[in-house]
Amino acid sequence: MKICIFGNKKSTERLIQHLLDESYELSHLICLSSDESEKIQISGKSSALDNLCKKNNVSVFKTKNYSLSGKEDIDFFQKENFDLGICTGWQRLIPENIISTFKNGIFGWHGSGFEFPNGRGRSPLNWSIRLGLKKIYHNCFQYASGADTGKVFDTKVINIHDSDHIADLQENALSHILQSSVSLIEAIKENKLSLSKQPDYPFISFPSLNENSGELFIDKITCRAALLIIRSCSMPFPGAYFYDEKKIRVWDAARCEEDHLEMSCKDNSFIKKDTLYFKVKDGWLKSNKFEYC
Repeated sequence: MKICIFGNKKSTERLIQHLLDESYELSHLICLSSDESEKIQISGKSSALDNLCKKNNVSVFKTKNYSLSGKEDIDFFQKENFDLGICTGWQRLIPENIISTFKNGIFGWHGSGFEFPNGRGRSPLNWSIRLGLKKIYHNCFQYASGADTGKVFDTKVINIHDSDHIADLQENALSHILQSSVSLIEAIKENKLSLSKQPDYPFISFPSLNENSGELFIDKITCRAALLIIRSCSMPFPGAYFYDEKKIRVWDAARCEEDHLEMSCKDNSFIKKDTLYFKVKDGWLKSNKFEYC
């Protein structure tokens, strides 16, 4: 089976290594050229993909066009005639004229706190924490022309714990990616691939989040909402932040139960014994993981 992997992230690196460890032969990695990669903010971008592929005789095709709409991109896929594409860490739609060159299609993963067709769109894991949801439905699905509209191969329910940050949820999702990628390849090899069509009714779709989405308007936000935002955009994302004379970035926080703060402090934030205390709409939060920007 002629398999290619799409991606630019550390999750892509982990997937490639896992499939190699499971003794699967990989034909190509599809990733961005260095010039194109530098233009785009990619959280969790890998710097080791080239070396990993070179070490394991995996060819690398670097596109200059993230949308894969260039003539050289189309010519490449038509020439290679891959059996299967597997995608993780690729933040764009793949055009139908490229998908159609794959014998068994291209598969990727998408998970949110809502079952398909709800929860389509951008930054779904981040949104699931940000909204205070308690689980995600993580789907391996076949790519189609519409965003996240393809037929589903399998789904795993992953719980979101109150202590989970986005990196924890990403790691749990990656565990499913590694497991279901093997199941997918084996199902195709044994001619037992079974896919389920998504329901066709109105759905909720998530907009993209960016660095500005992490701003905490501390005079307008509750403790709970602030903590959800902090957890949703911590490492490897740019982090939550607020302004109090200076820009302060907060990577983790907890409720502060010290009632005397309200009585004794006139400032919105202060640091005491390496701990940041900051006031929000309905109380105080404290953090030992913060930095001035």
